[in-house]
Amino acid sequence: GNPLYLSVVEKTVGHIVREEINVAGSGSAFECWYGGKERQTQPTYHTMETCVTFTWMQLCNRLLQMTGNSLYADYMETAIYNALMASLKADASQIAKYSPLEGWRHEGEEQCGMHINCCNANGPRAFAMIPQFAYQVQDDCVRVNFYAPSEAELLLPGKKPVRLIQTTDYPGTDQIEIEVDPAKETVFTIALRIPAWSEIATVSVNGRPEDGVLQGAYLPVSRKWKKGDRITVKLDLRARLVERNQAQAIVRGPLVLARDSRFGDGFVDEASVVVSKDGYVELTPVEAPAFAWLAFTAPMVLGTDLESNRAPKQIHFCDFASAGNTWDKTQRYRVWLPKTLNVMHSPYKPYNQ
Repeated sequence: GNPLYLSVVEKTVGHIVREEINVAGSGSAFECWYGGKERQTQPTYHTMETCVTFTWMQLCNRLLQMTGNSLYADYMETAIYNALMASLKADASQIAKYSPLEGWRHEGEEQCGMHINCCNANGPRAFAMIPQFAYQVQDDCVRVNFYAPSEAELLLPGKKPVRLIQTTDYPGTDQIEIEVDPAKETVFTIALRIPAWSEIATVSVNGRPEDGVLQGAYLPVSRKWKKGDRITVKLDLRARLVERNQAQAIVRGPLVLARDSRFGDGFVDEASVVVSKDGYVELTPVEAPAFAWLAFTAPMVLGTDLESNRAPKQIHFCDFASAGNTWDKTQRYRVWLPKTLNVMHSPYKPYNQ
């Protein structure tokens, strides 16, 4: 109840976001903060432990409940769709202790004389948080925090039941449909999370557009809801190119993408230049192979031979969660791709001319 304590926690979390959380929504090495946001392009020992991901999600969820700041839900979404889901082996038989941004994943050691470790215990707890986090009721407001196919039976003040049915292929596609089914016509608010990364977003109710849609905030829609009312949310899934330390990564909506050697279209550690325009990459959706949830190709100029290899090639990517999910050391994946240096481009050109 002391606002000073809440302020201290929020400032601490803000510092963690600025200095530590990586592109996949988690961080740490050897269970410590280490300035990891800036160093995430470097291969690192014991990075992104699943226990850290879960604890980070817990902290963000508590702050979300206390403050109503949708950015905490954004942080959780990134962690869920990337760091957390990447920890799960394809057959769901194991939880990885660490999920580095390149290389391969593997089992953690046994602890305390048992055939288990801390991440085997905390990973399932993180997955179990998702439905609790997805929809939250506060007073007469229902916050929709997480977009995924789902149904929720909620109870508003005064014991007024309402059912929400979410139909979507998000984040595969950009549209989310939510059917509202109150037991009887009731006035209440549905607050829809508009992610901070979504430069363009639209919301309509029964086909009528809503005003005041702002990225990085909730859009509250207050009305007398009746059975069959439908909300449509459309988000901006243009792929964004992120560059850091002469390395490149592709992020599409909340999903981080990765190269995976199982695609068989080159050396995943090869230097390249991802072709982009105004910070966006033109992805081409392709049929996902058996090992992947989602797959795309992106135009890339590969290697250092610019004379005979100038034309971009379409190179395969999958979602980071699917990359390396067999835990086979002969198969490699990589999120941060080394960018080939071109000294003819400013600021590398002599005298900046």
